[in-house]
Amino acid sequence: MITLGSLGFSGPYLAPLWSPTKTAGLYAVLVPGWKLMTFRALYFGQAETLDTDILKSHSRLAEWRTIAGTEWNLYIATHEMSFSSPSQREAAARELARSYKPGFKPVDEKEQPSLRTMMLAQAMRQSHDK
Repeated sequence: MITLGSLGFSGPYLAPLWSPTKTAGLYAVLVPGWKLMTFRALYFGQAETLDTDILKSHSRLAEWRTIAGTEWNLYIATHEMSFSSPSQREAAARELARSYKPGFKPVDEKEQPSLRTMMLAQAMRQSHDK
């Protein structure tokens, strides 16, 4: 269990090994943080059905892999919202992103990693290489 914003999320789970429940809800894409057992959210999204395809088919997957250094450093956490409407999930994801301030922010309808996120990712990769 992990708390992001004011919501409790299941996980985090290693993305390549994640086997989700097939329900509607929110999801967060995470990378390991600076301290042991801490995580940094890169992205918040919502899905009608939480399944492994939401990550595999996401347009930002390559950028998340770049930040994480490898697919095995990507994690996912979920917050089930079984009987919610798409607009309720969208509103909850927007509010969560607004309060948490994830590493990816919309810019001209495209999501670009912030300079801070890229610098953190580079520093993390360099510290792992030493």
